[in-house]
Amino acid sequence: MGLFSRFRNENKARDKPRVQVFDRGKVTNITRPRADVTLQGHEAIYAAVTRIANTVASIPVHVYKGRERQDAHPLEKLLNLSPNPSMSAYIFKQTMEAFRNTEGMAYALIIRDGLGEIVRLDVLDPTRVRPLIEKDSREIWYDITLEGRTYPIPGYMVVALKHMSANGISGIRPLDVLRGSLDYDAEVKEISLNQLDGINHGVMLEVPGQALDEKRKAQIVDDFLDAYESSGQRVLVLEGGIKATTFNQSPVDAQLMDVERITRNRVATVYNLPPHMLGDYSDTSFSTAEQQMQEFLQLTIIPIVQQWEDELNRKLLSDADYKAGYRFRFDTDSLVRADMVAMANKYQMAIRGGWMKTNEVREREGLPPDPSGNELMCARDIIPLRIMVEHPELLLTGTMAEKPTES
Repeated sequence: MGLFSRFRNENKARDKPRVQVFDRGKVTNITRPRADVTLQGHEAIYAAVTRIANTVASIPVHVYKGRERQDAHPLEKLLNLSPNPSMSAYIFKQTMEAFRNTEGMAYALIIRDGLGEIVRLDVLDPTRVRPLIEKDSREIWYDITLEGRTYPIPGYMVVALKHMSANGISGIRPLDVLRGSLDYDAEVKEISLNQLDGINHGVMLEVPGQALDEKRKAQIVDDFLDAYESSGQRVLVLEGGIKATTFNQSPVDAQLMDVERITRNRVATVYNLPPHMLGDYSDTSFSTAEQQMQEFLQLTIIPIVQQWEDELNRKLLSDADYKAGYRFRFDTDSLVRADMVAMANKYQMAIRGGWMKTNEVREREGLPPDPSGNELMCARDIIPLRIMVEHPELLLTGTMAEKPTES
């Protein structure tokens, strides 16, 4: 049975009510992809990928027609509830970003039913996907290996997200870019561990008189240790003019302590992250958390979100939907939330300035709509904007003067 036939039969069978019986012979163990091993190998990379993946996954994505959100559109439910049977919308976006930021590519196979409607988005392991290009049409295809067999899949059936790429098809693995820095970091950590295993404190015994032979030195050390142990490691009486001086050695060279910061800075550079997002606050110039989040949003998240929107518009919307004005849009405004005073001032100016409705503000704050909150308002103080248009004399008098009647 071919790949497409199997998908079609599975989709048709899913619509029929049935009692499912767990058959252990039809299940397989869950294996970890190479990306998981990569993330386990370095805490700075794990921190960077987690920061980006969690942020993108937490941004709501909706279907719009013009500026109106289309809650009834089938793709709205697909992307905000369950893109596939094993993942929520959050886990789907988080997993795609984890793959993109480790392997340089992230793929999701688009599954359609017999009527051509999209019913699933299955995340693929990028190590099992090989991009191809058709010589004549220059269209992209993908060789996808599933269950030991390789299937050629046309590009329009695969959502493909990538890191920076010179050919526009295959993204560069960030781990390959960081290879030198990671090797250097590993060597430095090994040196640090070796130093920790060495001497970091001790006692120097000074014996007056002539030079001692090895036997006499060993005897003095043994006598010192015996006296020290017999006193309960507290009180010690030295004889024959012997002086004891303690000395300490730093377990790690001070210069080696900077390597952690340097590595984090390089990881932040490769992932286009502000260094303070990985714990390096040495060059932070912003005074508020809102300014720091705005930098993170503009520098890191907006380019990623733009790629998501472009790819979803290209692959999930039909030509008819696209021509009708349907688009996917990530609500990035949800990331930048100022303090309560700043938000209150913003909403007040928005309502009084006539560029936000009361119910739009209430929706953003998670409040139910008000029956009289669907009109734009203007200051004077405050009346619906339409009344100001119908009665321009209010601009001069501030009262509802009656229009003169014609005789």
